[in-house]
Amino acid sequence: MAEGQSEVEQAIVTLVSCFYKHAGEEGQRETLTSEEFNKLLNEELPQLTQDVPLEDRLKELDLNKDSELNFKEYWRLIGELAKAKQKDLKDKKKK
Repeated sequence: MAEGQSEVEQAIVTLVSCFYKHAGEEGQRETLTSEEFNKLLNEELPQLTQDVPLEDRLKELDLNKDSELNFKEYWRLIGELAKAKQKDLKDKKKK
């Protein structure tokens, strides 16, 4: 962890860095193509996205329908995954 950064701050840096690690490998530097998106999910989120058809997921997230994901669209995915994880943790706590 970078000196002086909290766990949450470091998590945000990691999420942003992950997007830019995969964006621009092909296509535009600021977006994820379908192949880049699939690679990101397979490498970075394999446990959280294993039951999701990847092409369907891309279409749901692609608000401007340009067949790529910009950072805002990627962030929607992160928010949805965080909500699902929060629900899981809340349900486990009730038991």
